[in-house]
Amino acid sequence: MHEKLTPLQQSVLERYGELAAELRRLDGSIKALNRRDERAGTPQDVLDEVRELEVKLALIGTLLKGSVYSYVSGARA
Repeated sequence: MHEKLTPLQQSVLERYGELAAELRRLDGSIKALNRRDERAGTPQDVLDEVRELEVKLALIGTLLKGSVYSYVSGARA
């Protein structure tokens, strides 16, 4: 390192170097995942699938709430 830097400055620069290296590794991993998983389709396709799951989950939640309400109402009677 440069002799005119304080130990704190050297430490900060080393940390930035480590962060930069980690970000490069992360970028490479993301690119590899994108290349490997091209069969997943476009982001719009993924979003459409997530919306479909969201609707199904909401329906299940509604049915569960109805069942619980029915059970509680029956238990009170």
